[in-house]
Amino acid sequence: MDHPVLAFIASCITMFLGAVGFLLKKKSHYLLSQIIGMCFLITSYLLSASYFAMIGLSIGLLRTVTFFIYENKGIKAPLFWPFIFSGLTIASYFIVNLGILHNAKPIDILYVMALIFYAFIFRIRNLKTVRFTMLIPTNLAILHCILVSPAALPAYLFELGGNLVSIFKYHVFNKKETVQEVEEEEVEQQEEAV
Repeated sequence: MDHPVLAFIASCITMFLGAVGFLLKKKSHYLLSQIIGMCFLITSYLLSASYFAMIGLSIGLLRTVTFFIYENKGIKAPLFWPFIFSGLTIASYFIVNLGILHNAKPIDILYVMALIFYAFIFRIRNLKTVRFTMLIPTNLAILHCILVSPAALPAYLFELGGNLVSIFKYHVFNKKETVQEVEEEEVEQQEEAV
């Protein structure tokens, strides 16, 4: 199934949601924006026949929903979740690329790395830390898109742009931390002390 125009439209919807998500002040709202955007990006990968990326992102969607549930409860997700989602991502790489398609694409390892980074970053409760660390996997995903699936590239470029705008808006030009960020940092420090 290869429908580049439809894949591009789904990617454009994703890019809007991804960019807006970084500008939101609550992490739960950011995660909700990511969840909806990921559904459209999964569709974009399906329509551009990038099956490993589609399955890897589907696992990422489960990851984001899991962390969204924990965030809504106001608690940090247990550390085993990022390891489970990372393991599922690695397993899907081998199952899809070697077992089903019989075509191991070494370039997909960039996307595997990005998804593993996302798994650990989404567990972080402090939105400031999330914004800065998200630069790594987003750039890996951009590189993967450039080399494999250009239809999804706009989504990641807009996500990167939204992330950079939010960093400058909240942490460079307005160095005064919001009350929520201070509270999140205190909660995170207390959880790590326990």
